[in-house]
Amino acid sequence: MKNGRKRILLVDDDPEVLQTIELALKGQGYEVLLAHDGAEGLARAERDAPDLIILDVIMPRRSGFAVLDRIRSNREHSPRIILLTANTEPRHRRFAESRGADAFLTKPFEVPQLLQEVDSLLAEPR
Repeated sequence: MKNGRKRILLVDDDPEVLQTIELALKGQGYEVLLAHDGAEGLARAERDAPDLIILDVIMPRRSGFAVLDRIRSNREHSPRIILLTANTEPRHRRFAESRGADAFLTKPFEVPQLLQEVDSLLAEPR
């Protein structure tokens, strides 16, 4: 799906991860918004109403799980959410899914895998 009208918010404290994902998503025609920590990510999510959020779990000022919980508590706008983490324990995936994550990818991940997940989630009706 190459749709420049879809907005994606990237929330990660690692500048290299942000840059890599941003370039890949822009190459697919998506509008990309950036946040560098959980608090900034939550503020942008509430203000900018993205269609999808790619959210790191471990970040300063607010964890990805805290951001996920806050976003899922807002019934007016509920974007698709992909969580990213370096933690490979299955219990973290189960916890993320129980909290409302639409997808869960472990770092390092392949960019084509992430793009496929994004395209798939944005193609599904909410």
